[in-house]
Amino acid sequence: MIDINEIGATAFVIASIRALEPEKSPRLFDDPCAEWFSNDRARSAARQMDAAFPPSTTMVRIRTRYFNRFVERGIAAGARQVVLLGGGFDMRAHNLARPGVAFFEVDQQAVLGFKRTVLAGHGLKQAPSVFGNYLEIDVPNRLAEVGFDLDAPTVMVWEGNTMYLPPEGIMPFLNRLAGAMCSFRIAFDYFAVDLQTREFETDEDRQRLEGVEKAMGASFPTGFPDLAVFETEAPFRVAGSGSFAGLAEEYGLGEMVAGYPEDWRETLKLYRYCVLERR
Repeated sequence: MIDINEIGATAFVIASIRALEPEKSPRLFDDPCAEWFSNDRARSAARQMDAAFPPSTTMVRIRTRYFNRFVERGIAAGARQVVLLGGGFDMRAHNLARPGVAFFEVDQQAVLGFKRTVLAGHGLKQAPSVFGNYLEIDVPNRLAEVGFDLDAPTVMVWEGNTMYLPPEGIMPFLNRLAGAMCSFRIAFDYFAVDLQTREFETDEDRQRLEGVEKAMGASFPTGFPDLAVFETEAPFRVAGSGSFAGLAEEYGLGEMVAGYPEDWRETLKLYRYCVLERR
């Protein structure tokens, strides 16, 4: 079973993909700090991802735009706190900062410690942070210790995490959040397939996913073929869901995605987003 520490290693790869956004057209987001967290090894891994399944880096771009808009819309709707959960080198606390809105980060000591050092070198301050494996620690109370208001409207970004996690730890974690926080939404990305059994419709789908795993240097043990599990095993309502490829037209990448071979487009239907709302 994968160790949650593998998530930290992928942070450099995602930063490298985001650092290339100024070269893209249309440009989906601005993350001028991403290059601070890129390196040769991560750039090589990003190229391997492209070789294994070219749309994989496009989906990272689309999901970045999606989660940015999730935060922006959450703030516009009244959220006054944003939690970046396992966000690695996510710079939304700086890129999306708004007056009266507090950002918090939760991730491993090594990841956030490194990030803090890099930010300090550029004259920036790290957002209030909780260090640790969030599947094992008391996240709500640890957040409260650094200024988080457990009763205030909150949005949580859980980007690029669920597929790496041991499946038996996810529902207990979400239930701990729901037991301590009364008003929040959490958005995450996931694979809509049972990754423990690897029951893909075609061998090609499985091979493409395993190629991305190899490039990332990690494994994907967890997927959710049915989102109803979040409503039956935890006190949430599924407030939104869809495929990232389905956002391509809205984000100006419709022709690119439509031009992919049909089997690629079918594979992309497995990579999706979900928003849960505390009932």
